[in-house]
Amino acid sequence: MSKIVEIKSVFAGYNDEIILKDVSLDIFDDDFIGIIGPNGGGKTTLLNVILGLLKPLKGSVKFCDDLRTDRNNKIGYLPQQNKIDKKFPITVKDVVLSGLIYKSGFLSRHSKADKLKTDNTLERIGICNIKNSPIGELSGGQMQKVLLARAIVSSPRLLILDEPNTFVDNQFEGELYEILNELNKEMAIIIVTHDVGTISSYVKTIACVNRSLHYHKSNKISEEQLALYDCPIKLITHGDVPHTVLKKHNH
Repeated sequence: MSKIVEIKSVFAGYNDEIILKDVSLDIFDDDFIGIIGPNGGGKTTLLNVILGLLKPLKGSVKFCDDLRTDRNNKIGYLPQQNKIDKKFPITVKDVVLSGLIYKSGFLSRHSKADKLKTDNTLERIGICNIKNSPIGELSGGQMQKVLLARAIVSSPRLLILDEPNTFVDNQFEGELYEILNELNKEMAIIIVTHDVGTISSYVKTIACVNRSLHYHKSNKISEEQLALYDCPIKLITHGDVPHTVLKKHNH
């Protein structure tokens, strides 16, 4: 197990508003971290800091090993589906190929090796049968598979997913997490979600982001821990603290 990202005492935000305050987190190559927290609490801001899209106002983000020199290819990102324009005239295979654009360059033609890697990734995710379909014809579950294939086609060290279960059915949701469980054997995974009950069966650790970050080296959170940071996730009333129950919940 080796450290691949070190986030230390980071403050970050937009314009004059500070969203993240004194956030620290170490990410190791076999991590599967579930990130939860209220809307506006800073989950997306944290992802933007890790992705290099937002520079911290204070603190540091250190990338280790090959992430330091090849971050674009070594960090895979699956955005929220509602940010994707499905009217854009592009096929499934072209979307996945675009995940290798940093390797090949914007003006370069993709090599045979790139196309073979894309085909292998499509097969691994189980969408070879729709590789020539326009993305506008895809269901929500199919679109998420395409975006996942794009995120992993470059064989990243770290895979980041921003609420991947949005707009998909329950059958696909279970299938998605099984795929992620297999991918975690090869790469670290960070997943942002509101569906704590589902991810608790798959993730190894949980971080709650509500301006600050509280990290739990387990996929279970007690009532006492929730009380520390007042994090209302899928409001289910239980005592005085609103939260979602994770697996067996002693009280």
